[in-house]
Amino acid sequence: MKKNTQPAGNLNAIFANRIAKEAEKAKPTADTSDAKAAFIARFGQEQLDKWKQEHGGRELVCLKVDNDMAVLRPPTADDLGDYMTAIGTNGMSKAVAFIMQQLWLEGDHPLVEDEDKFIAVFLQINNILEGKKADYFRF
Repeated sequence: MKKNTQPAGNLNAIFANRIAKEAEKAKPTADTSDAKAAFIARFGQEQLDKWKQEHGGRELVCLKVDNDMAVLRPPTADDLGDYMTAIGTNGMSKAVAFIMQQLWLEGDHPLVEDEDKFIAVFLQINNILEGKKADYFRF
């Protein structure tokens, strides 16, 4: 077995570079103007504004896989609690289906019925719900 003889400082620099690369990849690079235009064309700006107003002016969640789209209301703290409980009780895929049902305003059913499309939605829903995290520290 070959022993790693690299100094620890060098290893730290390697991991720091990897973390920086991953952070850069995580930044949104897609121009969302075409996607927004597709949702406006499909649901209408007036309806999107109405839904947004009904939910306290918070941003709606718009999902698109191929030509199928769905609009979800913004999740609340209670929704997040229910989602976390569902993960522990039923597993991730059932929890995602559960939360989608709770948040669903309007959209195409293939996003739920088609396995490949549901996988794409599954990953995004999990990202959305876990993506907003507060910074904290212990003192």
